[in-house]
Amino acid sequence: MAVETLYKVILYPFINESLASLKAMTNLSGTAGEPFMDNVADFRFKGYAVCSEVTGNLNGVIMMHHYPETAISIGNAVCQSMFNETYMHQEMTDDLRNALAEWGNTIVGRSTDLHSRYSLEYGFSSPYFVEDLSEMDKYLNGVQDVVTVPINIEGVGRYYFNLLIRNVDYREGGIKREESVGIENPHANALTKDSQILLVDDSAMIRKALTRFLYELGYSNVIEANDGSGALEIVKSNPPDFIFMDVVMDKLNGDKALAEIRRLGSDVPIVMLSSVTDQLLVKSCQEQGISGFIFKPIHANNGTEIMARYLKVA
Repeated sequence: MAVETLYKVILYPFINESLASLKAMTNLSGTAGEPFMDNVADFRFKGYAVCSEVTGNLNGVIMMHHYPETAISIGNAVCQSMFNETYMHQEMTDDLRNALAEWGNTIVGRSTDLHSRYSLEYGFSSPYFVEDLSEMDKYLNGVQDVVTVPINIEGVGRYYFNLLIRNVDYREGGIKREESVGIENPHANALTKDSQILLVDDSAMIRKALTRFLYELGYSNVIEANDGSGALEIVKSNPPDFIFMDVVMDKLNGDKALAEIRRLGSDVPIVMLSSVTDQLLVKSCQEQGISGFIFKPIHANNGTEIMARYLKVA
């Protein structure tokens, strides 16, 4: 398959979304360079990477990887945008790892949703963060081609998108980026400030950010769970008054937890959060009775306002 075809059909949605998310989550601007075929024998990580396995008609790995200094700069910028505080880490920390993973989750979630709309018959795993350079060989096992697109960030440096291809069975199709907005089905009354709010997300960074937004709105009775199973246990033992819950999590996904919460007879207001804009998923959650659906990213510039809208705070 020609480089141009691979770029437009497979890589373009990821690159387009990464540039949009870069602006939204870091206030940084980037531009994509020309795609080219990399040399498989010489290919190596240049720092840190966010990866997603690709299976089906396309078999391989899509990889967004960065020079260390670029990764640190982006991580600092994501944290700063999320928390409205200055971050100046000079080396990789857990906060920066979480920030890069969240950025990667947003990009992969939104991009893979676009792919799925065109029935191209391949799927993507949840993204994961890699920083052990000694593990490179396992990603190159069986790889026939590597397509690379450099992304230049103004005043920062560059990162790269790579598509490591083991096998591909291509069908002609089109991809376009679509804007999405959160849907709302709000409850009628404002939530009182002493209400208990449960935050469910496998990202500690997102839970931290949401907690800050709630505190700014005057809500201090906040509890957390890092997956759907934890949320179910809390609903059974210490029922909250309101829930913000992520959809895609490591263990029990939010849509499954939502269904189980409703099966238990709870009518607690629940707002879902996700970077995946799959309309079938949104419709399924609506049918279970939700009070809203927030499409990520959510950060310091919009977080408090968004949550206030769903909590009916004046």
